[in-house]
Amino acid sequence: MVMRLLAAEDREAHSRLMAEAFGGGRRPAPSAEPAAPAEATAPESPTLGIFDGPRLVAAATTHDLHVTWGAHDAPMGGVAGVACVADQRGRGHVNRLLAESLRLMRDRGQYLSGLYPFAWAFYRRHGWDWVGEKRVYTVPTSELQRSAENWYLRCYDGPEAQEMVRPVYDTFARRYRSMATRLDASPNFWEGALKHQDNRTTYVHVYRNPESGAVEGYLTFRYPSEGDAGKVDELVAITPAGYRGMLAALHCYGTQVKKVEFSAPADDILPLHVMHWDVETKVRPSFMGRIVDVPAAFAALQPDIAHSGSVILRVADGQCDWNNGTFALTIEGGRVAVAVSDQAPGIEIDIQTLTQAYWGQPSLALLRTAGRLAVTDEAQYATLLRLLPPTVCYIQDFF
Repeated sequence: MVMRLLAAEDREAHSRLMAEAFGGGRRPAPSAEPAAPAEATAPESPTLGIFDGPRLVAAATTHDLHVTWGAHDAPMGGVAGVACVADQRGRGHVNRLLAESLRLMRDRGQYLSGLYPFAWAFYRRHGWDWVGEKRVYTVPTSELQRSAENWYLRCYDGPEAQEMVRPVYDTFARRYRSMATRLDASPNFWEGALKHQDNRTTYVHVYRNPESGAVEGYLTFRYPSEGDAGKVDELVAITPAGYRGMLAALHCYGTQVKKVEFSAPADDILPLHVMHWDVETKVRPSFMGRIVDVPAAFAALQPDIAHSGSVILRVADGQCDWNNGTFALTIEGGRVAVAVSDQAPGIEIDIQTLTQAYWGQPSLALLRTAGRLAVTDEAQYATLLRLLPPTVCYIQDFF
């Protein structure tokens, strides 16, 4: 068995593996276009593969992503396409791929990682854990009302609306931790958000402020392929009027669909506009995160300049030996200095719990209430609590 990064000549084998793992065995349709030169067809994101002779038996891709983190962005390795052929499962191939992927992420400066799991318990064993909560709404269109904002709504064909709505997304994303900046070449999140799908048009409704002309909200809507619930993949508003405008836009579909479905962050204000027995709200985790490099993650934080103190933190990480140890954190002057320490720790924590506290949802205080960390120095705990405050995490993009 040989593990290596996939090259251009491995593209067809990788497509077959993805079809088996995620496409129900459907064979990829042959391309009608002539093959491009080999140097132009290498995978856009680094993909590790394990080969049994010439046969590709397992693979994992890591996208080079950047996510919002307060005033700055954080580099994140987005793990995707983790797959193994059926006759080779249970032999530790994926374990090897994940271990090597973590090393590569650290080498590339991606001190965070995120993924959407096929099995939560499996990835938890490798150091990932759930971060962030979202609300998934199903709302009867009969409960949505027209408003004055109706007059300032316009509908656009999806792909033509990107430059119009992008500033709204960027402003909205800065309110939350872990939103994709959508600056990355691969995957193209804007294409995924606005393109027509399932042989159905993606309609983009835009609200403009009548005085300033600025776009303050948008949503994407598609009619259902079956059932009576219209699909809203993105509902983004940065002002109260923008939010009212989006609900008014959905009201207009009431003659054709009985319900609409959309996801929103945990602090979403829909209940202040619509409260009814028939409104369904599901609480779901956003995705799974992981700190890849503990020293780099803490050094990247930008605490309040008035915050100072020190913490001796013992971290248990069974997958990344560079994280498994005791670290001295010194907070001063809006920076965090990190050094390996041999002092007795004031706090002991595993990598999964530290990851969740670092993302801020669930909060460090809630994790302590659940018995997920050991505290022997209350002053150090108070310092860490201020360094890792609770926040709202949200992400709209899949990878």
